[in-house]
Amino acid sequence: MPEPVRCDVCGKLFSSRHVSSHKRLAHRKDHVGKPAATEHGVKTILEIYDSLSSEEKKRVLAQLANAEQEPS
Repeated sequence: MPEPVRCDVCGKLFSSRHVSSHKRLAHRKDHVGKPAATEHGVKTILEIYDSLSSEEKKRVLAQLANAEQEPS
C-alpha cells in the first residue's frame, strides 16, 4: 500500500507511488516559462543569428518584422 511521503524539493505531501513523477514534472531544470529557460533560449537564438551571413540576417529580420505585423 502506498504511503504518504514529502517531496524533498518543495515539501508537499504525495503518495509514494506518485512523488517521483511529481518531482520529474514539477521540478525539472528546463521548465518552460521560467526566466532561466527563456534566457537560455534567447542566448541560443542569438548564437544562431550571429552565425548567419549578412544576407541571411536581413532575411531573418524581414521575417520577424513581418511576423510582428500579422494579426494573431
